[in-house]
Amino acid sequence: MKQIIFALLLALLPVCAFAEDSAPASGAAPVVTAPAPTTREWKMVEKESSITFKGKQMGKDFDGQILSFAPTIHFDDAQLDQSKVTVDIDLTTIDARDTDRNKSLFGADWLDIGQFQQARFETQKIIKKDDGSYVAEATLTLHGTVQQIELPFTLLIDTKDSGKDKAVMNGKVTLDRSKFALGTGDWADPSVIANEIEVDVKLTATADKAGTK
Repeated sequence: MKQIIFALLLALLPVCAFAEDSAPASGAAPVVTAPAPTTREWKMVEKESSITFKGKQMGKDFDGQILSFAPTIHFDDAQLDQSKVTVDIDLTTIDARDTDRNKSLFGADWLDIGQFQQARFETQKIIKKDDGSYVAEATLTLHGTVQQIELPFTLLIDTKDSGKDKAVMNGKVTLDRSKFALGTGDWADPSVIANEIEVDVKLTATADKAGTK
């Protein structure tokens, strides 16, 4: 997805094992991390994926995209409890399609790129609804702030290809910039820049057929 969010759609915690000679000091709590998901891993098709966003400045629409992001996807429709998506987003690649707007966006009142160059979307739970669509309950870490968000999305999986399965995901979420302390000072006034930022996530990914390596 090359544009915000998955929404912006969708950080794997590494498995830590401690050998006896690296045991924590007496009284120190050991570090415990979740095991990696056992579901199939999907690889993004970069040229068919994007993260884009829309907002309003002085009542006029503007849009932009994120050019670089890296998802890690473990997904199985039959094992949603074991499915997990993490997206690491390179905020230095945001393009709001205007030189002055980009300069402001990277500055201290907004993204403060000098301190916060990465954002992260990480699912906590993926739910399938009765109509066949999905909702990803997730955390979004942005500008040093962690917020719980929900990303509704649709998913189509094509299994016709003899070599790979192909998944196409489309999601959309509206973020409140004020909750991430984005746009301070004169920018805090929502009549200048609206608080609501609409993020569209489009992701195409492929995986080996189930049961193959």
